[in-house]
Amino acid sequence: MNTIFRRLPAGVIVLLLALSPTAFAEPESISWRDLVPPLDESLILEGDIAFGEQVRFELNNKKIRIPGFIVPVDFDDTQVVTRFLLVPYFGACIHEPAPPPNQTIYAEFEPGYTLESLWDPFWIEGTLLTTRVEEDLATASYTLRADKIEPFVY
Repeated sequence: MNTIFRRLPAGVIVLLLALSPTAFAEPESISWRDLVPPLDESLILEGDIAFGEQVRFELNNKKIRIPGFIVPVDFDDTQVVTRFLLVPYFGACIHEPAPPPNQTIYAEFEPGYTLESLWDPFWIEGTLLTTRVEEDLATASYTLRADKIEPFVY
């Protein structure tokens, strides 16, 4: 087996690895409920962390797709948003109190997205991290490196 790899140029080996099924894995569609750790029958919480701040560590570094509403954190004069909070319902952080941290996702989308309306829901795809971020509007227990933003179609 080693002789086969020695005869292949390094570029071919890299190409084969890049074309592996995991490189093109579809993101898993999740719901907001999936972000909350399950309670056991006794309703005893682990440690001193409030339930609204507990995360599911098995979601760390996972490619996901989740629907939600964008609350801009950073945008320019043309309404291009690069940093935002993703929340499960309209008005969160603006008109109503912020959801608990484990129901708030801090997201970054480097190319930027022109946000024309705050009341429209979106599908956001990217890599989810269990990293806490505190913003003026809310605290998020999750961070998302967004790869794709598209309107949510009913």
